[in-house]
Amino acid sequence: MKYSLYQESRKGGRADNQDRVGFSYTPDSIMMVLADGMGGHAKGDVAAQIMVDTALAMFKKLAKPSLEDVTEFLLDSIYAAHQTINEYAVKKKLKDTPRTTCTICIVQAGRACWAHVGDSRLYHFSLDELISRTRDHSAVQTLLDDGLITELEVNSHPDRNKLYNGVGGFILPNIELSAGVVVWEGDVLLLASDGFWSELASDEMLSTLRAYSLKQSLIHLLDQAEYRAAGHGDNLSAIALRCGEDLPDSAAKEPLGFGMEGFTTELRELEEKFHNPQPVLSDFDIDKAIEEIQTDLLKHNLNK
Repeated sequence: MKYSLYQESRKGGRADNQDRVGFSYTPDSIMMVLADGMGGHAKGDVAAQIMVDTALAMFKKLAKPSLEDVTEFLLDSIYAAHQTINEYAVKKKLKDTPRTTCTICIVQAGRACWAHVGDSRLYHFSLDELISRTRDHSAVQTLLDDGLITELEVNSHPDRNKLYNGVGGFILPNIELSAGVVVWEGDVLLLASDGFWSELASDEMLSTLRAYSLKQSLIHLLDQAEYRAAGHGDNLSAIALRCGEDLPDSAAKEPLGFGMEGFTTELRELEEKFHNPQPVLSDFDIDKAIEEIQTDLLKHNLNK
């Protein structure tokens, strides 16, 4: 099966971007990760950066060329990031530990499996419908589960940003795992921060993904979400994978698709053309923290 991938992150109406997105791959496996630094806590951008860097580093160490145990990888990478964030806070003598949400998805052997903490979501679309989305770890999600509000009221509820679960802090994150699903031709796996999904309904996402190429779809949806927020919205980020042939894109000079055969070369071409760089961290304290991640990762048995 061929796959197409696109990612983008914008600061929206905020002064800084605390969202981070990334992906990695081997000939047999693909990993996507998205993290959103939690507001109200110091250095949320650092927490999100550590989460993404940790997942990427562990995937590159352990996918040989596929992951032996996907569930174990998902749990270990989030717990490793949690520990690294806490160690960073101790070393820097921070009064408040940085925290982040996260969503990680692995696609290999024709199946997808994911894990999430907080309210960064994963949507699984088929050609015709929304198959599933992750359940937010928030006060508003509890109201929805109890039937006190509707799905349409979630996005605009005043308590939407009250989360009870995150990576970093004194309490271990409560990681929610998917059971794993078979992916079919035309399926789309979309990871998004709350600045993206809070302005868009799932049927809008589906209709856009059905009409345009993956790149055009995400740009259009990001534009729409940013427009609706009218300069007051949160950071907004998305990374998506389409299974099978992508739709034509008149603006693209080369196809976005890649298959498992010749996977590495074609994905490198895609990455060079469409990879959006992460926000630059200019603060020396943050730069030093990211350097320390590599040392801290040695404690998580990456060489086993």
